[in-house]
Amino acid sequence: MTKEELKNALLKKDNKFATDYIVVANTYMNISFKELTRKLDLLNAKVNKKLFRYFRKYPEKRIQFAYNHQRVINNTHSHLILKVPDEYYQPHTELCHLRDLMWFNWWQLDDRHNRKFRLWFQKVDDEPTSKFFNVNYAVRENKKDTAQNDEFQYGIL
Repeated sequence: MTKEELKNALLKKDNKFATDYIVVANTYMNISFKELTRKLDLLNAKVNKKLFRYFRKYPEKRIQFAYNHQRVINNTHSHLILKVPDEYYQPHTELCHLRDLMWFNWWQLDDRHNRKFRLWFQKVDDEPTSKFFNVNYAVRENKKDTAQNDEFQYGIL
């Protein structure tokens, strides 16, 4: 799957990806992408088990992460776009419970004495272009010669 195919899949309405939310999982560590993927997989399993314990039997009730790992100096992090079933949206609070659940479980996955894992969760504007720019930013690939990022990995958990 190329980056363009991933962008188009995320922007399709019938795929039910929450493109109106920006989610970034920061580690503030220099860890490998394989380790970051493992930690995100654990986060995904913990969150799904808390929300619906039979999530393996009923994949339509499962929350999925479309991720794009990036490496910056002393911070390997991942941009996430969530695929959330309709029953987890609550009136007026929308995804606040999911945000709190993800934040706490991500923080717990840090095995350092002084935990630094942080999850940034924010809703974008209601304009249609904001959703496009959010997806474009989440799956971007910078040039190799820039100092910001030098490696990338993307996929869906």
